[in-house]
Amino acid sequence: MFIIRFILIFFLIIYLLGYVFRFIIKLYLKRFQHRYDNGENQKQQRPEGDVFVSKTAPKEKVVDKNVGDYVDYEEVKD
Repeated sequence: MFIIRFILIFFLIIYLLGYVFRFIIKLYLKRFQHRYDNGENQKQQRPEGDVFVSKTAPKEKVVDKNVGDYVDYEEVKD
């Protein structure tokens, strides 16, 4: 009797979790769609033909101080 009761409760829990996960996935997809739609609307707010340039910070060269001296290459003819 215990095994039948356990199996019924197990399948009932699995069935209910299916509904809960569907609900959570629907909410997640609606949020994702809302974010995507807002991004598209922001692009459309600029007038057509307007140029937008985003500036990035200049990257600094990262060189270890112990590497040695830099020597320019010169081709030597014999």
